Amino acid sequence: MHTTDKKNMINSISSESSLASYATGSKNRAVMNEISMAIMKQTMDQQKAAGQALIEMIKQSPMPDGTGQLLNKAA
Repeated sequence: MHTTDKKNMINSISSESSLASYATGSKNRAVMNEISMAIMKQTMDQQKAAGQALIEMIKQSPMPDGTGQLLNKAA
């Protein structure tokens, strides 16, 4: 085998290794992005549910006398 043939084979293997490494890294990034999005969606859903529960709690709390009634400023 000539020196040139060996260099070409090494370059070819190196290129294939680089492509495989890039593909694996790209897939890993895609999976990590999917996980991050799922966690973000879950957090947003939890915050929405907590907000709705707070609104219901406020609606159900008793109001002191005279609170929340219309005032006649013209009188």
